[in-house]
Amino acid sequence: MLKALLRHKSAMAGFIIICLVGLLARYLNGSIYSQAEVLSLFDNLQQSGLYLGSATMASSGTTLALMLTMVGLVRRIDKDFSDELYRTVALIGLTSAIGLISSVILLLTLSLPIGEFEKVPEIWYYVLYNVTFGLIIFVSAISVSIVLILLQTVLHVIRSITPTDKA
Repeated sequence: MLKALLRHKSAMAGFIIICLVGLLARYLNGSIYSQAEVLSLFDNLQQSGLYLGSATMASSGTTLALMLTMVGLVRRIDKDFSDELYRTVALIGLTSAIGLISSVILLLTLSLPIGEFEKVPEIWYYVLYNVTFGLIIFVSAISVSIVLILLQTVLHVIRSITPTDKA
């Protein structure tokens, strides 16, 4: 599995780039807004996070189902596909499962109650905001990785089945 991941350098690069952009956004938010405004920031983050988490969960589940279908079809139709293709499909399945699980955790985090409660320490909101922001960054990055691995796999399959001009 690690070999398959190392072959998909663009997916790793996409993951890292999205994480860096997300961390930059978090840093800029922290330098602009004070800790007192964390509640209003979290409210805005909650809205976008719900859509992102739901969409990523649905797309990851769909991707997993399609990979299972594809493996069944390939086994029946053509046995010329390499072990590398099967390892890549397994990598897509693993990455999609991580995306789905991360989305569920994000949605559960977003369901935690927020508000100005008297017995809740101020740091609670700050920690909740940072954890939620980190999960949104991770879910976004894993989604980009899945898309890039799928793109590379589709291009590989097209190259392997397209006749070449030898004239």
